[in-house]
Amino acid sequence: MQRRSAQIAGELEQEVLAGKLPPGDRLPSEEKLCERFGVSRTVIREAIQQLRGRGLLRTLKGSGTYIADPSLESLGNAVESYSVLAEESDFLELIDFRILIETECARLAAKNAGEAVIRELRRILDTMEKVRGAKDKFSKADIAFHLAIARGSGNGIYSILLGALEKRCIEYAQANRGDGDWSTPVIDGHRDILEAIEASMPDKAAEAMRKHLLSSRRHFVDLEQGGGR
Repeated sequence: MQRRSAQIAGELEQEVLAGKLPPGDRLPSEEKLCERFGVSRTVIREAIQQLRGRGLLRTLKGSGTYIADPSLESLGNAVESYSVLAEESDFLELIDFRILIETECARLAAKNAGEAVIRELRRILDTMEKVRGAKDKFSKADIAFHLAIARGSGNGIYSILLGALEKRCIEYAQANRGDGDWSTPVIDGHRDILEAIEASMPDKAAEAMRKHLLSSRRHFVDLEQGGGR
């Protein structure tokens, strides 16, 4: 049944992407979809749920289900759904995605970030210094630093995409930081990034971010090769 619902979701998705089901149009009723695909309402509802999770549909209570209008919120919801549901083995791909996006975020932030963003980054870095050793608070401040840089880039898509990964990144950091001095390398990396942004040096900021995230990637690879946590 799950395989059939996935097939139906895929077919409907292709129709949306091809413009056969334009944004704002109401999705055909469950009854009509049941007749079209020769399946039960349960299968159709599962397919609709999958498409809603991808940000392609929106449901209005008492009105029906509609093809979603293109929006950054829909994009963020779809990426967040994937990141939360992804297997642990897929996390390396999420790290590589972050390296790609955040390197450019840092580069743009060095060009576009105003004093308000820089003050926020300084404040977050101070917080990280104060909560060394407290994994929960430190991890949240860690991600907040990266999100502030994304906002400072001036590119809304980068900010939405990174924000969608926030929950999974915090969960990973909390679960995989050991008992040693893991906070110092993170703070040092953040300080290098901030100094480059403050100095309006895009290439240096990008390289500092890349170096910082590559250390996280190596840590993940080491965990995988070591058989897990």
